[in-house]
Parts: sequence; C-alpha cells; structure tokens
Amino acid sequence: MPEFKRKILVVEDEVQFARMIAIRLQSEGFDVNVSTDAYGGTQEAIRNTPDLIILDLMMPAGGGFSMLERINKIPKTSTIPVIILTGRNIDQNIKKTAAKYGIKKILKKPYDKDELLGAINSLISS
Repeated sequence: MPEFKRKILVVEDEVQFARMIAIRLQSEGFDVNVSTDAYGGTQEAIRNTPDLIILDLMMPAGGGFSMLERINKIPKTSTIPVIILTGRNIDQNIKKTAAKYGIKKILKKPYDKDELLGAINSLISS
C-alpha cells in the first residue's frame, strides 16, 4: 500500500527561501508545491487542494491577505488551514486581519524549524 503524503503549498516570493522550506518539508515526508505569488498560489490551491498552506504576506499579485480573501470564497479551499510566515512585524493589525480569515498560527522570519513543523502537524491533524 503506498504511503499517503500530506500536501503543503508554500506561497513565497523569495525563491531561495521557498526552496529551502520545500526541501526541509520534503525531508519530513511532505509533498510540497511552491508558488511565488498570490495569484499563482490561489490557482495552485484550487487545482491541487493542499492539506495546508504556508503563506507570506508581502508578495506580488496582491499579497497574502488578498489570496486569503480569494480562497475563503471558494468552498473547496475555504477550510484549508494556513500558516502565515512573514518578515513583517506581527502587530495588532496583522493579528486582527489574520483572525478574520481564521488563521491559527503566524510565524516570523527567520523561523524555527521545530516550531514550523509543530504548527504544521497540529493544524493538519486537527
């Protein structure tokens, strides 16, 4: 019987950083796709319905919150858990907007690998 791999979509405009995350997650047994902008991330989420999305906020083609707005309007993507991974200061504005979209975890770059894996496993298993 083939092993079931959880699918993660990384939406991050810094290509090297996105590759680094993808390699780390693949080494943990995840099936990872990468998109480098919010529009492509939205299309990838619709096409492949990942188990979880790791999302940057500051990107071309609308940014992370505009992607969240789009995927929350589509039934098949509206329940996908999302982890925000951002270089921005995590202020009350970001927390408030994230809560509006049901975001349970916001991590600051540079991130701690164990914290990210813990958040992924917690959100995927819930």
